[in-house]
Amino acid sequence: MNQSRAAARIAAIFVLAGGCFNALADPAYSIATPDTVLTGMVTGTSVVVQVAAPSSALISRTTLKLNGADVTGALHADGAGAMSGVVAGLQPGANVFELWSKNSKEPVAQLTVMKALAPAMTCASLATLSDFPVQPTRITQATLTAPSGTTPEYCLVQGRIRERTGVAGIAGTSSYRTDQPYGTRFEVRLPTAWNGRYMFQGSGGTEGGLPGASGQIGGTSGLTILRNGFVVASQNGGHQTSELPASYPPNSTTTDLNHIQVIQGNMFFPDAQAVKDWGYNSIDITTQTAKFLINAYYGRAQAHSYFVGCSTSGRQGMAMSQLFPQHYDGIVAGDPFYLPPDISLSETWGLEQIISISPIVNGVPQYLQSYTLADQNLFTNAILAACDHLDGLVDGVIDDMAACSFDPATFVFPSSGVYGSIAPGMPLQCTGDKTPTCLTPAQVTAAKKIDRGPRTSSGERITSPDGTTLSGYPFDGGFMQPSGIPTRDIGTANSPPGNIGLGSGQLPLFWFATPQPSYNPLTVNYDLDIHLVTPASPVVNNSTEIGPFISRGGKLIFYHGLSDSGPPWPYTQKYFHDVMVKNGGMAGASKFMKLYLVPNMGHCSGNMATDSFDMLTPMVNWIENGVAPQEIIATGNRFQATPGPYTGLPNPGTATRSRPLCPYPKTLRYTGSGDISLAGSYACQ
Repeated sequence: MNQSRAAARIAAIFVLAGGCFNALADPAYSIATPDTVLTGMVTGTSVVVQVAAPSSALISRTTLKLNGADVTGALHADGAGAMSGVVAGLQPGANVFELWSKNSKEPVAQLTVMKALAPAMTCASLATLSDFPVQPTRITQATLTAPSGTTPEYCLVQGRIRERTGVAGIAGTSSYRTDQPYGTRFEVRLPTAWNGRYMFQGSGGTEGGLPGASGQIGGTSGLTILRNGFVVASQNGGHQTSELPASYPPNSTTTDLNHIQVIQGNMFFPDAQAVKDWGYNSIDITTQTAKFLINAYYGRAQAHSYFVGCSTSGRQGMAMSQLFPQHYDGIVAGDPFYLPPDISLSETWGLEQIISISPIVNGVPQYLQSYTLADQNLFTNAILAACDHLDGLVDGVIDDMAACSFDPATFVFPSSGVYGSIAPGMPLQCTGDKTPTCLTPAQVTAAKKIDRGPRTSSGERITSPDGTTLSGYPFDGGFMQPSGIPTRDIGTANSPPGNIGLGSGQLPLFWFATPQPSYNPLTVNYDLDIHLVTPASPVVNNSTEIGPFISRGGKLIFYHGLSDSGPPWPYTQKYFHDVMVKNGGMAGASKFMKLYLVPNMGHCSGNMATDSFDMLTPMVNWIENGVAPQEIIATGNRFQATPGPYTGLPNPGTATRSRPLCPYPKTLRYTGSGDISLAGSYACQ
């Protein structure tokens, strides 16, 4: 692809994000409404419309239809191959514009414009509803909230579904309870001017708190969801962490090699219904309730439903496509924790390698001494020196790790070039005593083991009880950046490794066939203990049988950070591949599924990466206008102003860059000229 064509494609993507660009059957034809955004709405009965074709001769042979009626007469010539005008006759809800060329059997372009809908009843009256689809349900708040800043007036509804009591804590200890309160708490925000769409906003970890349903989440960057007119719902996963038993044993603040502390957020593990609620049930019943409230408040159902989540809610989005295909039209699933037992084993393996090179004081690993900050920076510079240039540009990002053959045991720093000043001509692995410009053989071995993933003592790969080959964390430019391995396996001076409490800490509680709260997951024996892991759980969402979701037009967008040290990205790639094989290969799968792998990015965000992006707009365009996503523009604001040696923590820089994210299996290439901070200088190949 030449540079001008690449720039044109990137420009088209920018228009999509801010001006309703659309091209359905033929990318040379388009419809746009410049005064509104694709995910927004109009409030009046008319809208400015622009249509374009390859030439004036072709534009003169087109017909524009609105909801099936010919409205071409409202347009006038507006330059070569273009027409524009004010089109009236918009109806409340979805309005479909179609551009037809002469003798075409289907529209050459389509654009859905939503006209704002108003409530059919008062906000306060929602508190009196009783015939909810899921019982028991009670509304605890229904308040009309005044506009503030960019947030418009909306009806704030909160409530609780299926409240009950159950068990929590560790049997036989003071933490155990048989009267633990459970129930799904939910929030729905219903804007007074509604665009006819509904969005579920996911959360993460073990949940246990009710996030405000603002719609602001990874995957919706740059969008003011409520201002755009979406109804948004959120929920708490079926439990409140603050109500669970305190972490046990009492007065213990860390996990060491002699005992395990069960943190408060995991204390619902013995209650099977609570685990199921966290798995998917709370999402299901919240979705049913939100749609019921929509129907009551506006007097009509939503036109389309969207789900956006990352981590735990990335997994829950997958559960919706597998178990409840009728709930959502489009699902954005980021860094999904969809194979918790296997992912926990991968996380624990990484922790064990860090422990193996950490001094042990009174049974407590000194994680921060495994790789000092200087060592982390050195490793990052080594992998960048080896592979940063392979995509045609030295910029601190490796866009094609598949082409990278980096072995830290044999790598030698260059003597010249951008990275030549770090340790000119010296090996990364020390040949003698440890120095600031080398890593010990033990450190190098630990990094390589984390990269390769769990193995038996004889070096064989391990298959989990569910039949999945366990994955490691493949080397990437962000592997040793703050949101890579360090944040989850090493920690900081102020916080322990993140995988201790969640991924690894959950292993003997949630992911053993028989929970063993006294089992210390930091001492997993990968030769002997794998059989303890359960082959099935309501929190495992790995079914590739999503035919009903596909057949009703459902679409999936996955994204995953290549330096995620929580769920390893190869698990997500494997699921994508397995679904693809069942559905006609890449050609068939591309009709309903996309995957975006984000270089350098940690778990859902972080590192010197373009980790801020809007996946919802392309999803809306795909569902409502039939335009499959291609490149998606992402930005990041932690880049170094000048490409060169990685300068360290907490952030290497404050420079902002924009780059396209490429749909798998494409990778990004610099076009050879242009500002490296601008997306138009890159193309997906």
